[in-house]
Amino acid sequence: MAEELVDNLTEQERLDLAKIAPEDRSFALLTGLGFQKLSKQRRRQLQYVFLVSLAIHVVGLAAFGGWVVLRHRGERATIFTTPPPSRTYEPRKLEHQVKIQKRQRSSSRPSMVPRLVSLKTSQIALPEIKMDPKIVHTTFQPKFKAVSGKGLGVGLGTGYGTDGFGAGVSSFNFFGIPARGERVAVLVDVSVSMVEEQRGGPQGFWRVKERLNQVVDSLNEGTLFTVIVFAEAAKVMDKEMLIASEDNKKKAKLFIRPFNTEGNWGLTQGNVSGGPGLQAGGGRESSTRLDLALTGAMLQGADTILVISDGIPRVKKVWSAEQAQAFQNQQAKWASENAAQMQAWNQANAAYQGSMQTVTERVWVPPTPAQPAIPPRPPSKQPPKEGQAPDRGDPGRPAQPAKPGYWKEVTRRVGGGGSPPGPRPQPPPVADPGWWTLTDFVEHITLLYNAVYVKQGRKPPVIHCIGYQIDDEGHAFLQDLSSNYRGQYRRVRQLK
Repeated sequence: MAEELVDNLTEQERLDLAKIAPEDRSFALLTGLGFQKLSKQRRRQLQYVFLVSLAIHVVGLAAFGGWVVLRHRGERATIFTTPPPSRTYEPRKLEHQVKIQKRQRSSSRPSMVPRLVSLKTSQIALPEIKMDPKIVHTTFQPKFKAVSGKGLGVGLGTGYGTDGFGAGVSSFNFFGIPARGERVAVLVDVSVSMVEEQRGGPQGFWRVKERLNQVVDSLNEGTLFTVIVFAEAAKVMDKEMLIASEDNKKKAKLFIRPFNTEGNWGLTQGNVSGGPGLQAGGGRESSTRLDLALTGAMLQGADTILVISDGIPRVKKVWSAEQAQAFQNQQAKWASENAAQMQAWNQANAAYQGSMQTVTERVWVPPTPAQPAIPPRPPSKQPPKEGQAPDRGDPGRPAQPAKPGYWKEVTRRVGGGGSPPGPRPQPPPVADPGWWTLTDFVEHITLLYNAVYVKQGRKPPVIHCIGYQIDDEGHAFLQDLSSNYRGQYRRVRQLK
């Protein structure tokens, strides 16, 4: 490199270079006229390198963008419509009726109205009853099967337990998930985040309720079911599961309808308590009480649980008895180690308070300008944001006239020359127990299973989950929850 720079110098520049000390000649070559000439010669090569690099980056960005668009289009929700229930007829009964009609049309005799006439009761001879032992259809229970020796008392006392009617098992479509169950619990998140703008607002949540109505309509009459809503609390439709009759299906639809409508945003009070599961913190800190909804479903013996939510549950942990005792021991240890420091601060504070004097002085209260009346404002029709209280409106206020300024006497305490002590020594604060994780929910469900299901010899419930316009954190949680309990998970991005 140095030889190439020297070759580009003029005769005068070479003479000037010879006068410079040897250790400074390299720097002079790089900053002199020879370096500038060398940069011009190689400038075209650098342009070619830049253009090739730019083309490679453009091709890479186009390929990556195409992959992202294809992946997004692949996750669009499947729009489905529940087909109307099909009516079936007993083939032997229908065949017999057709034969009778054909014979009546082919006969030349006039049609007769069948009558039974008898003078004495003893002369009545009933015909022999010949029945094909087929399945009997009724309006109350569509299908029957033989019951085991346990009878019908395995359920909740209604007579339709797991050893009861086989027609209680229903197959249905839960937002694209094919599912079946005999004791079905539908858990619906009604927190105000379900009606945010990115989820379609109240109109979008109305479409969610329409899909849930379709699930309820597809249940067989022999199926037991319940509906539970949850937000800051959980509320169950009835204290026990109901048979899926037309009246009870209508009751379930009326139960879901008013939630997240004008003046009824979210849910702050419910009728489900902690139960035998893992204990959790209440109040506004726990904003999505999926734990209470699962408690209500499992206390009623659900074998299939359907969950739809828009995010990860926010359930506050509480200290166990061992953790609370450990904290009390820590506080007692701190008080013992800092007893002398606390006594010194108390003495200094008492001395400072004793040196303070009470003085009375006049102060000027400035005038108050007139304030116009504020008209009342009705409550807002828009849903509140997550974590905020609903807008209840403003009652307004009447006009307030101006007030002149005036002097008034004020009594206050001032220091007597001493200096106040520093801040009071404080024990270590209570540590935040944090939020429930998937591990806590699994422990909660296990405790409920041992308390309710084991004594009845039943399996844990199957849990299917729907993530409605859900974020990535909630998506991973619901997917893992359904996987742990033999269920399926589906992420719904759009409903029409």
